[in-house]
Amino acid sequence: MSLPTFLVFLAALSACGQEPNPDAPHTEEVAALGENPAEALYQEHCAACHDSGQTEAPTKAAIRNATMQSLVETMTTGVMQQQAANMSPAEIRILADYLAIPSGVDAQANAEAHMCEDPLKLSKPLWNRWGNNRKNQRFQTLANAGLGIVDVPDLELKWAFGFPGSARARSQPAVTEDAIYIGSQSGLFYALNLESGCVHWTFQADAEVRHAPTIATGDDGRAKTLFFGDFDANLYAVSARTGKLIWKRTLKDHAAGTMTGSPTLHDGRLYVPMSSTEVINAYLPDYECCTFRGGVLAVEAKSGNTIWRYYTVEQPQPTGENSVGARRFGPSGAPVWNSPTVDDERGLIYFGTGENYSSPANDKSDAIIALDLNTGQEKWVTQTIAGDAWNGACGRFSTQVNCPEEDGPDFDFGAPPILLKLAGGKDILLAGQKSGMIYGLDPDDGGAILWERRAGMGGFNGGVHWGMATDGTALYVGIADTPGNKFATGPSRQGLHAYDPATGEPLWSRYEPNVCEENEHRCRTALSAPPTVIPGVIFAGALNGILRAYSSRDGSILWSRDTRREFETINGVEARGGSIDSAGPVVVAGHLIVNSGYDKFAQIPGNVLLVYAPARRE
Repeated sequence: MSLPTFLVFLAALSACGQEPNPDAPHTEEVAALGENPAEALYQEHCAACHDSGQTEAPTKAAIRNATMQSLVETMTTGVMQQQAANMSPAEIRILADYLAIPSGVDAQANAEAHMCEDPLKLSKPLWNRWGNNRKNQRFQTLANAGLGIVDVPDLELKWAFGFPGSARARSQPAVTEDAIYIGSQSGLFYALNLESGCVHWTFQADAEVRHAPTIATGDDGRAKTLFFGDFDANLYAVSARTGKLIWKRTLKDHAAGTMTGSPTLHDGRLYVPMSSTEVINAYLPDYECCTFRGGVLAVEAKSGNTIWRYYTVEQPQPTGENSVGARRFGPSGAPVWNSPTVDDERGLIYFGTGENYSSPANDKSDAIIALDLNTGQEKWVTQTIAGDAWNGACGRFSTQVNCPEEDGPDFDFGAPPILLKLAGGKDILLAGQKSGMIYGLDPDDGGAILWERRAGMGGFNGGVHWGMATDGTALYVGIADTPGNKFATGPSRQGLHAYDPATGEPLWSRYEPNVCEENEHRCRTALSAPPTVIPGVIFAGALNGILRAYSSRDGSILWSRDTRREFETINGVEARGGSIDSAGPVVVAGHLIVNSGYDKFAQIPGNVLLVYAPARRE
């Protein structure tokens, strides 16, 4: 996944290779910064991007939603460890203290103060995995939704839960009849009561949990085990009843390896997508770019042991040196940041890939790939854009030193492909790309393209960014079309669009205009997060924080709420909503559940989980 100039913020906050000592005295270098060393450090490392208003880096206000501990971890063991190679421990601590939220709330202590009085009831999953089924359709039946089109106008906020010390709420929940299972930026994983929001248990992961967990059931059909990964590429299995660890495995085979997409569970195996932060590391001129290899692993659900591993690029080879003398390698990248789709009938899994990080670009970037479920053997590859090599050194405000000669277009398949059986009985794969193109592929003919259609102009963060949805009758496509990509085609089509899945013919479009004139995310009703569909209704959230329900018949708006505000939370944490991105709405048992707040790419930070339900009629 490409992180345009967001990396500049963290690269600016960066630089340290050793654990800071809280009691370390200021060095001569720090003293030389003057009477206000914190502001001097900020001006030297951060202000050019965060105060300019012209990059996609988070604002200083967004950074200040984080705790001091999380900022220090970001600069020492987190995403910016590579970039943080030159600051002293004292400088890191000064900068983190200056930027951190004034009074952080300890997440674990807060959870312990809001525990449920009654024990957790194990029940059957009603929304599971990223796409709610192994075909990634993001469709919810009327029975499991517990509400229909007539209930939508009566939806009101039931309760809100604040994530302490967080600037984003990104982990889409998995939900049973009784519990919401969800991760957080702090790495604390929660089991919350669906009705009240009290905490049944927590589990502390080693790093941020940012994707959707997967639930495995027992013989009685009730939740038994939860599977999820963290930002440091650890994969966990924990008890759904108690949150106790069953096993933990690191899947990292590269220093920059991470997990963006959710693991897919099928027939006793977990299929895990692998991505990386090396796209950020490439920003540094002296970084030897690049050696990460995207791919997918199959691991045993019982043990976490690896069964097979598939790479999207061969072992990168030396290709020369950059202008400052650092070695170059290639091809690299082609990460997988979507949840694999299972085709049990054909014994295959499908997934989409991102761009190459370095030249030469290979034939598996920007592609939909099919693998044998049992062996990981490659069955076919459908690449829609050749020659896409891009990394963080390519941005307007970046160094350019490690930017590949292709310089983009950075048109990943961030959204997972959808497997759908058409009315006539034929299966089709539906794929949406950041280029703004959508495709119908033939799984019986080596992924041959049956139809293609332009749905948006494309861009770094969409066209189609995180996902699409289908109810079998139509394909519902949210389009972000945020500006700034030189490879964009045509006018912006931000909004929601419906297409015939058999032919790609447009059915209707709901264009969402900006709500103010400024070129800011608070103005954009752009749909980057995936939509979710129940019979008659599509739920979708926008980058400006607006959450809406649309009619699946014609796209008319049935209900709308602005989540970009402060909320009173059931756990007493100060919380507000922001951009809705990455995680889509979840509809279960008469509840609409959504995260609000996303601090990347200069979007609107926030830290709240919102649960809506129909108001009781008198």
